[in-house]
Amino acid sequence: MRLRSADISARTIGDETIVLSLSTSRYFTVTGVGTRVFELLAEERSLDELVGAITEEYEIDEGTARRDIETFVDRLRDAQLLH
Repeated sequence: MRLRSADISARTIGDETIVLSLSTSRYFTVTGVGTRVFELLAEERSLDELVGAITEEYEIDEGTARRDIETFVDRLRDAQLLH
């Protein structure tokens, strides 16, 4: 999975990313670890790759990371921001 970069305009300031879906004209705010996951999704990544990257970079256990990333990815899918 990866972001639909042609359909998205995004700006990151600090640990907050403002995302505008050009196809739906909706905007979203991503903060904290979600900003890092959003950055990682600029390239094709599997769920396992995302979980591995986040557990390496942050002090979080794999189960919690997987659950939170799945929720985040589901929201991105619902917003039609992923391929």
